[in-house]
Amino acid sequence: MSEDIYKNKEFLERASIELSMNEEIANNLINYKFMDGKEKNEFLKYMNDYLSKKLSLLPNLAEVEIISKDYEVTYMQGFKYFKREDIERYADESENGLFWFSTILNNEPHICIVTPVKQDNSIVGYVFMAIKSEVFASSFSLFNIGKGSEIFIIDDKNNIIISENNLNSNFILEEHDLNKFLENKDSKDTARSIVVNGENYVATYRKLKGFNWYIASMTPYDFINADIQSLRKEMTIIGLLFTLVVLIFSYFLYSSIKVPLYNLLNKMKRVSEGDLKVLVNDTYEDEIGVISDNFDSMLKRVNELIEKTKLQEVEKRDLEIRMLQAQINPHFLFNTLNSLKWTALMNQDYTVSEGLSSLAELLRNTIIDKNELVTIREELENIKNYVVIQKIRYGNSFDVQYEVDELLLENKVIKFILQPIVENSIIHGIDENKENQKIIIKIMSEEENILISIKDNGKGFNSKEKVKDNKLSGIGWNNVDERIKLTFGLGYGTTIYSEVNKGTIVKIVIPKSI
Repeated sequence: MSEDIYKNKEFLERASIELSMNEEIANNLINYKFMDGKEKNEFLKYMNDYLSKKLSLLPNLAEVEIISKDYEVTYMQGFKYFKREDIERYADESENGLFWFSTILNNEPHICIVTPVKQDNSIVGYVFMAIKSEVFASSFSLFNIGKGSEIFIIDDKNNIIISENNLNSNFILEEHDLNKFLENKDSKDTARSIVVNGENYVATYRKLKGFNWYIASMTPYDFINADIQSLRKEMTIIGLLFTLVVLIFSYFLYSSIKVPLYNLLNKMKRVSEGDLKVLVNDTYEDEIGVISDNFDSMLKRVNELIEKTKLQEVEKRDLEIRMLQAQINPHFLFNTLNSLKWTALMNQDYTVSEGLSSLAELLRNTIIDKNELVTIREELENIKNYVVIQKIRYGNSFDVQYEVDELLLENKVIKFILQPIVENSIIHGIDENKENQKIIIKIMSEEENILISIKDNGKGFNSKEKVKDNKLSGIGWNNVDERIKLTFGLGYGTTIYSEVNKGTIVKIVIPKSI
């Protein structure tokens, strides 16, 4: 909008300056009062020809007047006529250069410009030009700031010189309203509230560059409130729709949580009542679905464990039956062995008697004593009884020595863990044709552990070529090692060292008292 105003302003200023700098016009103004009628007509003809060429770009030009220094009209084009008081007043205002003002010509508002005509830096006359305010006001129609609103331009005298509806100030603002509107107009606050004819308005303005004028607008509160009310109504509708969407979403969300959760709780209740065959079968992939899947997996695992436990119980009962069937009355065996022992004594066969006594003790510890762990003292007694029996077979081809820390005798060890190793030394290590073959059993303390060493000086073997399944007289080395690890932990077990014709060493590491 301001571009159209500046364009018209530029055209008027250019035309006014060009006229004021015309030498012919300046000379005629100086000599005008001395010119006769013919000379004045020639000047008039010159001006008409000149203006018809130069002012063709300003079709809306309403009035052009050339005024002498004595305020006498020397040339006039148009029929509006500047008032004498306007000529005198604004001619004086233009002494320092072109000057813009507004006035009423033939009851119509006009925008005017006056430019001094100078020769040798002395004013010899003035050029007055006028254009209808509606030329400027036409650009206001491009903007719609609301029903009942007004756009207008105010000059430096607080006069409304251009309005959207081409009205003068009496039709727009009363004087006190205008003063209220314009008070502190040079402040940074360019918007304020005013009351005109009992109606509230929001007024805004800004200064036009190149003019001492202000472009202003007034918008009724009713129009602004109407927009606010419309916006409020729209926001209310949007809010209601949003609330409805939220409620619908909440319902489906609630249902998506409630139904699976209720189903899960119902299945849990049935499980608590003893029904372990139920499954949730939740197909959702949310948190409840994950819980349901875990619940189903847990139930499947529980059922698997129950079936496994039932199977183990059946196997346990079968094993107990087989054990009972295998356990022929132990007392009958002991009584028989004792009878044979006393028979051997009566026949003075002391070797057989001692062997039968040792065998009876071994059977007692095997069949009657069910404890998995025994003291080192008890385990050594079992070894001694076993050695007595083996000496009947091998004679005095070997001897067993014991080097034991007596402080360790009451520590616990796995029952019959030493017997397979000693048996292996006798069967695979002892040569019946040699003498001075020894088996040395050492038991000593090593920090928090007990170190048991069974060493023989027998045949030995290549430790890199182990016998298949690592057999120790029917019981695999791995079996012995696993029994120790299962009982005491992975940090314990056996280690075997052997060399051909030099013997074998088996070391066992177990913890102290457990």
